[in-house]
Amino acid sequence: MQCILFDKPFLLLTYDAVNCWLHAQWRGHLTLEVVREGSEKVLELVQTHRYQRLLNDNTRVTLLDLTEEEQQGYQIMHLLFEAGLHYLAWVYAPVAQGRSYADNSVAAAGWPLVLTFEEYELAAEWLLQMPSGA
Repeated sequence: MQCILFDKPFLLLTYDAVNCWLHAQWRGHLTLEVVREGSEKVLELVQTHRYQRLLNDNTRVTLLDLTEEEQQGYQIMHLLFEAGLHYLAWVYAPVAQGRSYADNSVAAAGWPLVLTFEEYELAAEWLLQMPSGA
């Protein structure tokens, strides 16, 4: 059972009660403005509900329109971990900047339990193996 928590053209956030994780499905053309809005919503939900696992799914991103400076200047992962998140599975976007953005964000986090994946299924499989805290 999935409960919709937030739904905008650029991001669908659901809570997957069966798998006990927050699912962020990024979509379409992403700019710094929408990445910031969506990321802050994810942070708010983690803070409010104390979600410990996040499946960050970028498979439906069609354009990542952020400069390298914008990517490096906006990092929120440390706040997610301070809010109680323990495990993050990040599925790469199928666009040119997708891998570098994910890798830069993961490197900036400094947290050992963030993994990146080429495929959604592998990310979900790994995340299922992590404790849910439920």
